[in-house]
Amino acid sequence: MRNRILGVAVGAGLLVAGLPGVAAADSSGGWTPVTYGPAEYKAGDVCSFGLREEFPTQGVEERVAETKPDGTPLRTDFRGPLIALYTNVATGKQVEGDLSGVGTLWSLPDGWSLWNIPDNVGVTIHAGEPYHAKGEFVFSGGSVIAISPTHQHVILHQTTVTDVCAELS
Repeated sequence: MRNRILGVAVGAGLLVAGLPGVAAADSSGGWTPVTYGPAEYKAGDVCSFGLREEFPTQGVEERVAETKPDGTPLRTDFRGPLIALYTNVATGKQVEGDLSGVGTLWSLPDGWSLWNIPDNVGVTIHAGEPYHAKGEFVFSGGSVIAISPTHQHVILHQTTVTDVCAELS
């Protein structure tokens, strides 16, 4: 879920589609590639219509910058290009979202995670979330998002917001 946000986010998602696979660390300072898979959401879950999300341009990398005493990640940094292609499944209409940039994920001991994204992030909010209306959004120019252990999103700060569902309606 944390990687969807980035994709979703350099993002979401913030929460952004399908959990990525991560390659083994190499000699590039601990940066490893992240791969985002496509996602499809049924009508009413994210948008009023079925929504498909794909990532034709990917180059995101992540590195664990700090760990907790048990060795699990505390702070993970992300960077790189990521373009999302959103499709209204019913009409075939498409729009692109630029999710490229940098971001930091803090994995807190209580199970919450905190995303600080000064650039762009895609955020997927499902129906029934108590803190934000459902939808697919691209936040640009900076955002801070908290995600509960049950994957509920709390948008603490956002600047420019693109409503992908509205653009595809």
